[in-house]
Amino acid sequence: MSYPRVVTVFCLLSLLALPASAETREAKSARRTEEIIAALTHMTDADSLAAAGLLSVGNHRDQTLSLIGRASAAAPERADLAWLEVQVCNEIAPCNPEPIEQHLRDLDPSNGAGWLGPLARASVANNEPARDALLIALSRSDRVDFYFTTLVAQLSRAVVHTGKISAEIAEVWVIGFLAREAIPAYQHVSNACKGERLQNIEVIETCRGVARTLQNGDTYLTEMIGVAIAKRVWPENSPEWNAAVDARRVYDYRSKIYPHLEQRALPIQEST
Repeated sequence: MSYPRVVTVFCLLSLLALPASAETREAKSARRTEEIIAALTHMTDADSLAAAGLLSVGNHRDQTLSLIGRASAAAPERADLAWLEVQVCNEIAPCNPEPIEQHLRDLDPSNGAGWLGPLARASVANNEPARDALLIALSRSDRVDFYFTTLVAQLSRAVVHTGKISAEIAEVWVIGFLAREAIPAYQHVSNACKGERLQNIEVIETCRGVARTLQNGDTYLTEMIGVAIAKRVWPENSPEWNAAVDARRVYDYRSKIYPHLEQRALPIQEST
């Protein structure tokens, strides 16, 4: 067999083997996930139960809400777990999120995250008085936090304690599962602060408060929604408008250089 033909055959065989390899990796990952969920489910601490519930979202949604509910019951003072319970409650029916949202607001009154769900439901129902009242409540909050850093740290640690996965992989898994969770309906907040509604001075004032609240959030997504609203409700070249433009510029710069920094860090990580 000639050299070119040998190379061609080898390449074809390699390509044919790829799906099987990918399928094997996926099967191994799924099996490891099941083992980790099983180990976490037998624990009684809040973080282990919450991690088990989060990892169950994909294939065991029937037990997700129960596990995260048990986690919240085990640590009723933790606002991060209440927020996580709100998210899965909104995603998995039947579940009434209102008592959990109230619990979150009681635990962390300065956090506007507990108003986003009710505001979205009022918008979907075309209940304008309720939507406006909830928008005012959001504008009076200090910030909108999703407790992302806290949850990643706490739940990753619980996954590592099973002894079945490294700290690095556990963190990636938890971040991935948290990112899959439903993001509160920012579209409804944005729509309430745009267009003809901004011809009303009271709406403008409320939306200025909303913009400030969102810009104090703990994720870039939250901050950038606040920036977009701020640029609508403040006069161009005002200090508030300029601050929003600067925040967007910083975000765009970081987004541009981050992939390059990550690539430069890879050889260091691989050598350790």
